[in-house]
Amino acid sequence: MALVLGTLPSRALAGGKSPGETLDAMQAELGRNMKSLTVPEYPSPYFISYLIRDLRMVSVAARFGALVDERDDRTRLVFADVRVGSADLDNTLDRYPGMDMPFVFKPLKDKAPLSDDFPALRKVLWAVTDEQYKSAVGSFLKVKAQRIYQAEDPEFSGCFTPAPKVDKIDRAVSFVTDLGPYEKVAAALSKQLSDVPYIHDSWVTFDAFGHDRYFVNSEGTRFFTSAAIFGYHVAAYSRADDGSVLEHSLVIYARAVEELPSLKELSERVATLAQELDALRKAPVLPPYNGPALLVGDTAGVYLHEALGHRLEGHRQADAEEGGTFRGKIGEPVLPESVSVYDDPTLERFGTTALNGHYLLDDEGVLAYRADLVKNGKLSGFLTTRKPIEDFRSSNGHARGSGTERPVARMGNLVLESSSPIPAGEMKKRLMSVAKAQGKPFAVILRTAASGLTNTSSWGFQAFKGLARLVYKVDVETGEETLVRGVELVGTPLASLMKIEAVGDDPSVFNGYCGAESGWVPVTSIVPTLLLSELEFQKAPPLREQPEVLPPP
Repeated sequence: MALVLGTLPSRALAGGKSPGETLDAMQAELGRNMKSLTVPEYPSPYFISYLIRDLRMVSVAARFGALVDERDDRTRLVFADVRVGSADLDNTLDRYPGMDMPFVFKPLKDKAPLSDDFPALRKVLWAVTDEQYKSAVGSFLKVKAQRIYQAEDPEFSGCFTPAPKVDKIDRAVSFVTDLGPYEKVAAALSKQLSDVPYIHDSWVTFDAFGHDRYFVNSEGTRFFTSAAIFGYHVAAYSRADDGSVLEHSLVIYARAVEELPSLKELSERVATLAQELDALRKAPVLPPYNGPALLVGDTAGVYLHEALGHRLEGHRQADAEEGGTFRGKIGEPVLPESVSVYDDPTLERFGTTALNGHYLLDDEGVLAYRADLVKNGKLSGFLTTRKPIEDFRSSNGHARGSGTERPVARMGNLVLESSSPIPAGEMKKRLMSVAKAQGKPFAVILRTAASGLTNTSSWGFQAFKGLARLVYKVDVETGEETLVRGVELVGTPLASLMKIEAVGDDPSVFNGYCGAESGWVPVTSIVPTLLLSELEFQKAPPLREQPEVLPPP
């Protein structure tokens, strides 16, 4: 039997109360705390904001052709930003707030009532604010004490910047009304994979994630926003003759359920996935390699996200424990002269494709707008929040987070463009030409990204890593492509980015989720095919297992 859900036009607000009434209750408690919250001989807050995330997660999962899991979760999380001191110096400089406070386990302390019980809501805000204020006072005194024996960073620009007042209430987006159709799709696709002899395991999920935000601050800003992302995730597993376990996957996102592919379209894409997995089983292992490479489709987007995007997040320029790859390099070349990069969360679509990274207000109540990061190859900016950094004292609306983590600068829609793009049909020829000039017997083409990661800390290596599902070895004389496996791309950002030899005229959208200090947020990269004159591939970690003792029933 299918689970039937209400349309939740305003996330099931009790008694038909509007988002505006919830914001009024939040503002009333915020005003009381700003006016009266103080302890004798200790500073009062100079700024307070409240952010409530109303999160709804509905999912179904199928394995071997049958449903194995069904979930419907909803929670409201409260984050209170209580600042003590001044915008020039406040408690947020403490890297480990609350560590000196007595530990008392309060499992539900950050959860707001699911119904709009305003007296209960105000009590939750009161309790969270009290705890955050005490922590903030302790942190501020610690910050001041540290300045007695620690030299101040000469480029320190303060802790907080002003932002224009915003008053905006959106309409709530539509959510799932009936899981029945998605249960049938998940089961059908799972059965399709289960019937493939060489696939020993697989699963299919449908997920719907609704995210409403209620925000107020002591400067008078207030907003309500509503968003939803829907998606299918397909994963299949097989083994090569050497026992290596091979995974192939398919992820599809949409901002409205009506935009998800039909069962027929999904079935065709799953059939292609199975064929590619069969080819991977028979593919040879590519030894470690360094040479020309072509990044096609979403592989180029993952590369840009990991090699460049994370290093242009503003807080990484001001944190002494960050590697600061691009700190102090404004105006210097970081990419070829023809290449420019920007991040624009206000882009809702690229062609007909809805973008995961779209939003209009960030988690600090600041309107999002386009941030130009690289212009004609030269570094021109960073992704900024209300925490100022050297030469950038205003936010461009990129403070993002999830749950109750403090928002930090994050990517939204990261876009790379070239003033002299090469026709997509000529990029492979250019690849072969570059490889020949280097005396290489072959080059590499990457198609279909899987994942990526990077390290930006000063305590680790400044490097990035990416995994592509489909990697092809290209003969430089004939152009013949041979599917290979067993490698992942690696590199260091400053060296790798300047190796971009050519950019295609075929921008491709990569929609996904990115995890960092402030949690998981939806993101998008829009990047054409990239030709790198040099890219390194290392051996992927081996994963081998014995096949099942008995054949499947």
